[in-house]
Amino acid sequence: MDKRYQIFVSSTFSDLQEERQAVMQALLSLDHFPAGMELFPASDEDQWALIKGVIDDSDYYVLVVGGRYGSTTTEGISYTEMEFEYAKSSKKPILAFVHQNPDLIPAGKTELSDSARAKLHTFRTKVQTGRHVKFWGNADDLRAKVIQSISAETKRNPQEGWIRAGRAADPAEMEGLRKEIDKLRAELAAAKSEAPPGADSYAGGTDAFEVTIQSTSQRNGSWERNLHGISVSWNNIFFELGPTLMEEATEQQMKLRLSNELWRYDIELSNLPDNTRYSIRDDSFDTIKIQLLALGLIQKSQKKHVPSDTNRYWSLTSYGETTLMTLRAIPKDDANILLSRPSSPNQDSSSLLARE
Repeated sequence: MDKRYQIFVSSTFSDLQEERQAVMQALLSLDHFPAGMELFPASDEDQWALIKGVIDDSDYYVLVVGGRYGSTTTEGISYTEMEFEYAKSSKKPILAFVHQNPDLIPAGKTELSDSARAKLHTFRTKVQTGRHVKFWGNADDLRAKVIQSISAETKRNPQEGWIRAGRAADPAEMEGLRKEIDKLRAELAAAKSEAPPGADSYAGGTDAFEVTIQSTSQRNGSWERNLHGISVSWNNIFFELGPTLMEEATEQQMKLRLSNELWRYDIELSNLPDNTRYSIRDDSFDTIKIQLLALGLIQKSQKKHVPSDTNRYWSLTSYGETTLMTLRAIPKDDANILLSRPSSPNQDSSSLLARE
């Protein structure tokens, strides 16, 4: 059900009119309600009570700090800092946006007195203590960062918000939603423990696959390069590659992992010099990648990356995570046996995968 949030925007006013407009536009573009009381002089208790009431009714508190500390009360505290302290005491989610370089702000938008500049510095330090802040350089930069931060915060830390009365769900609708949730949960549980439809038509599990690996070693001062065909099962391959994909990994990281591990499955390669380097051939790697995708074990990573990042990222599916736990986790009954096994370059995961 769609929610709209009321967001209190706090800042000095005369020096940040353009920036405040950018923040308001950002919030409206997200279908939220901006609220701010900076136009009120807040010179008496009734007006301050009104400001506190608006903050109380708001779901989030956005603070924009520029080059001015702002007008102060008789106690020498700016109204912006009073709003910040009240929002903090009210445990409102606070999103702070601080100018990245106040020394570059035009003189007309900065404090002129040393005492005011000192108070601004102290306030900036207070705002940045104990929370993550975003730094901005101009109105457009601020608008983009507000959109990004509010979108993330409302998903990560949703508040009460507002819902149109006509969209409020009746009991029958809520019951239907509960049934739908139960159905989706059941489907998710099945996805974690069952291969996707059609996966049984592809080679997998203990089926063998010949991986081509190139070895590069130095003998008598010269480098030798040779190709080797290594027969390993798909379980072996996934056993070695899976841990790299538990978060996400680039294709380069995946190839490096396979290159460093799969050669151990060939006894003859253990006789090569210690300085030997191994590299899985591109055609073998491409086949492995496509096969694991077809088996429903891996997927293209869903995480967002900066546009300049041209790497291709992969991660485990829910079914892949369950399969990897089956291959990698040590059963209780096997614990003592595994601890007593001698180690050797070629006695590793291939022997452990015999149980299935």
